Amino acid sequence: MQITPLDVHDQTQVHALFALEQAVHAADAPDDPPPLRDPLVTMLRQEHPDVTVALTSAWVDDELAGYALLAMPTLDNRHLAQVIVRVDPRRRRRGVGSALFEKMVNHAGSQQRTTLISRVTGPVPGGPPRGEAGARFAEAHGFSAALTNTQRRADLAATDETAEQQLLDECLPHAADYEIVTWNGLTPDRSAGGVAYLVNRVVTDAPMGDVDFEETQVDAQRLHAEERNALERGTHLVGAAAVHRPTGEVAAFTRIDVRPPGDHGDIYLTVAHPKHRGHRLGTIVKIEVHRRVRREFPQLRLVHTGNADANAHMVAINDRLGYRPYETSITYQRKLD
Repeated sequence: MQITPLDVHDQTQVHALFALEQAVHAADAPDDPPPLRDPLVTMLRQEHPDVTVALTSAWVDDELAGYALLAMPTLDNRHLAQVIVRVDPRRRRRGVGSALFEKMVNHAGSQQRTTLISRVTGPVPGGPPRGEAGARFAEAHGFSAALTNTQRRADLAATDETAEQQLLDECLPHAADYEIVTWNGLTPDRSAGGVAYLVNRVVTDAPMGDVDFEETQVDAQRLHAEERNALERGTHLVGAAAVHRPTGEVAAFTRIDVRPPGDHGDIYLTVAHPKHRGHRLGTIVKIEVHRRVRREFPQLRLVHTGNADANAHMVAINDRLGYRPYETSITYQRKLD
């Protein structure tokens, strides 16, 4: 086995990396949207405004057996590093993942990172098959479960529009002082500062379990830089916000990131300002963003989201909007000496 840096500008290595991603998808989560080559390669080649990425590869008999990615925040949470390990299903249980992981641990330590996190998926009752090898691997390498999310997805093509309108009619009387705005692409300048504030609130307000994560310091410029990177990858951004008419304050926000073919989407986040809770704004903006996505991308079916199990309020909203559990996402954490 040879452990070397992965060169994402080398076409041979890029071809091998994408083939490995396809094999991992087919083995571990074939019901998920299949990987797309160009967005993946663009993401790995991009300069990110708030994170440094290190890539390491393992080669056996001149074939890519696995790779690891280490993402290290640079503007906040500079004690933290997230590690992702992918191993060719044919090469598993032969030490490839462990060799890659230890390389990343050493690199994180050399960059003065003191906390490592990694996310693994698992099954839910009635959901599609999911293995538990990821959890066993994490625990064998000194990680402990710090936060459990349940991943849910909704089939927008199967939306009962009559029931959706009834739910919206229930909510709107509570939100008479709010204007609902939607958009494609970059967050409008007049709302970007307020949206950035809400992005920062997620760590403060959403259940984070035992994850050693500090509040971020996103501003409008940083928000737009992240959005431009997503657009460069071909991602379609569809946002919705509730704006408080008397003050102009952004009171709630959600965004769906639609992958380039327009066939699947992911909720970037949904959050309401603490001062404006109790007005059903989270439900309203999600309904409006669903409606815009259905109009703009009629071929889109599944939208994915995740909620901490302790976040009963958002779980209830998603349940009413047709989101159903399909897997767990567990954040594992390890402290470095």
